[in-house]
Amino acid sequence: MRLSLRRRAIYTGLVGHFSEEEVWPLLALWENKYAEQPPFALNEFLAEVVLRTERKLERARLYRELVGALTGPPSQLLPDPEEQLAAWRQGRNEAVRRVATPDAAAQATFLALGQALLEQLDAAQQAALRGFAAGNLAGMEVGPELTTQLRTWFEQGSADGIAALGLEQLRKLLNLLYIGLCEFLGPVRADRVLSQAVSRVEERGAAFSPRRLL
Repeated sequence: MRLSLRRRAIYTGLVGHFSEEEVWPLLALWENKYAEQPPFALNEFLAEVVLRTERKLERARLYRELVGALTGPPSQLLPDPEEQLAAWRQGRNEAVRRVATPDAAAQATFLALGQALLEQLDAAQQAALRGFAAGNLAGMEVGPELTTQLRTWFEQGSADGIAALGLEQLRKLLNLLYIGLCEFLGPVRADRVLSQAVSRVEERGAAFSPRRLL
């Protein structure tokens, strides 16, 4: 596998667990020390990640996601962050912000998944779910401006509302929708609706797997 593909895979695995500020030094560590190592060195990399970040991580989950990214189809990987990483190495934080782009693939899949969920509900249920989610955004832990944008997205469906969200925030937002489904449909039907939505998005060949949002 080419370095660019391996870098995309490691980046894809890391962004679901770390902020942008945390990702770059970890990605640089991998590229400098582990990129040319055999596959079993991935455990050594994760051990060093834990030491450096001093955070409690779901290490087993992160390991599975990294292995899945390294062995899965390239279509499910985020774009190569080579330019952002180079800017970070040079200490040009403004350049990092300029070249970094929102996770458009994850956002597109989230929108498709949300639409696939709503398609299985009648008009009254859709309105109830949107209202529930719009009124329970406190757990998203975002600022007031973004909260307003998200509320507008739930009420009007504009994609601009999620334009600033990263992978972990998209996961929280999907979980909020799932809680709403359980509230109005019960957990058994909610699980069935979510499963059906995931299958529909997968059948459309989404570049970003909807299962990575669960």
